Amino acid sequence: MAAGEADHYTKGLLRLTMACNERCPFCNVPVEDYAEPTPSDEAVAAELEAFLASGEETLTISGGEPTLQKRRLLAAIAEARGRGVPFVELQTNAILIDDRYARALADAGLTSAFVSLLSDDPALHDELAGLAGAFPLCLRGIDALLDAGVAVTLNPVVAHQTQDRLATFVEFVHHRLPRVRAISLSAVQPHGRAAKQLDLLPDYAVLGPEVRRAHARAEALGLLLLNPYCGLPLCVGWSDRRLASVEALEAERAWAGGAEAPPGIDNRGNKRHGAPCRRCALRTRCGGAWHAYWDHRAGRGLAPPLTTRAPWWPDAATQPGQAVEVGRANQLHEPLQRLARQSAPTLWLFVDGLAEGDAAQILASPCTDVAILIDGPIPHALARELAHLRDGGRAQDDQLRRCVTLGTRSLGSFTEGHALVEQAAALGVRALELLLVATPRHARFVAAMAERHPTIELRLGDAAVGG
Repeated sequence: MAAGEADHYTKGLLRLTMACNERCPFCNVPVEDYAEPTPSDEAVAAELEAFLASGEETLTISGGEPTLQKRRLLAAIAEARGRGVPFVELQTNAILIDDRYARALADAGLTSAFVSLLSDDPALHDELAGLAGAFPLCLRGIDALLDAGVAVTLNPVVAHQTQDRLATFVEFVHHRLPRVRAISLSAVQPHGRAAKQLDLLPDYAVLGPEVRRAHARAEALGLLLLNPYCGLPLCVGWSDRRLASVEALEAERAWAGGAEAPPGIDNRGNKRHGAPCRRCALRTRCGGAWHAYWDHRAGRGLAPPLTTRAPWWPDAATQPGQAVEVGRANQLHEPLQRLARQSAPTLWLFVDGLAEGDAAQILASPCTDVAILIDGPIPHALARELAHLRDGGRAQDDQLRRCVTLGTRSLGSFTEGHALVEQAAALGVRALELLLVATPRHARFVAAMAERHPTIELRLGDAAVGG
């Protein structure tokens, strides 16, 4: 089913030109990257026709700066609305929009505008827009759109220069633009021009607390804050506001089987999970951070707001963010059905092993994590099914992969333990918990194996286990 503007899911994108009248240093689609910045009328018409044939309900018209193409812009809006599209959104810096232009846009049928007001501070706004004097022109454009009856969402693309000003920005919007009810907290992404200026990336250790302060002010003032796909990982101020996070909503729908490839959820290879994400109960709803953020800022400010707990621990069933169902090999239908009725972001299946065909059932279910206690080497039948789970997730990004955690109460000799770690790592096991009384020798073994096999998390815990 097509989803409309209010759902924050499906939005067709039509770029009228890649030319722009601003020079944002963080632009992820800069004009210099395009040999032919402005497509022909025929090419634009063909793209629009393809969107209209899709049956989707929200068309986003963007650029570059689409207001540079006034004739083409008004014609595209009118065509889409005349063909039954209920929502047409304009992404714009708004500096060309005066009262007459705004009225023409509204008369053509424009329903909303997504405006890049980059800061409440005029100097910072103009610095990030790359254009002196842009701030008052942007405010003029926003006022004109609102006067014409076009809903406006603001898009302050948070950069290192503005990472500590979000609460102030919310206050400014409340007082200067009281008719605006929504702010989308995009953040600089390391693409386009920003790929060569990585210091523009905000520091999540600073930004996370500031996002939480901004939420508090927005709630008090009746403003809605949104976390778009190009926004922030959930742990950077959004862990308890997943319903306002596009990526989390799309991931939830994907796990529930509501879409084969919801927009954005494949991350297009742009993001990944890191070590702090491994035990995060929200990892299934979050794509992690940009590759360049892990590399340039070493993952600063990223930490699990909710931590998973393997099902053999007595408190696992009450751990926030997860649910546990117990099953037996070759008898997974009912426990998987029970998991499908759970809403937690981490859904554990705790089994005594896996029989032939069990991996296929798990891959077709909402189960996110599998936990298995073993005693000694991984049995052949289990290894075969673990390989199926591993291979079934190869084409998926981190938040859509099933994760396997193994636990053992008998390590055997360190030679046998080394062989077990090698085997588990080769089968794509995410974590191996050694449920043993910790000794210095065990600690040294875990440290050595962790260095040798960084893809698998090794944990050394108490001998006591539940279940």
